[in-house]
Amino acid sequence: MGFPFENATWDGVSGPIFMGYGSAMPGIFTVISIILCIAALVIGQKAEAAKYAKYK
Repeated sequence: MGFPFENATWDGVSGPIFMGYGSAMPGIFTVISIILCIAALVIGQKAEAAKYAKYK
């Protein structure tokens, strides 16, 4: 791939370099990430509640 600039400073940057700029993908990936985080929290809470009820 290589380095896109001649020198290692921000002087040569004239516009956005983010490849997803102007598309719907950042929003879609954000929604997927939110869903995965909520799923992890729900599954973790269920597991902890079951363990707590077992030892109560």
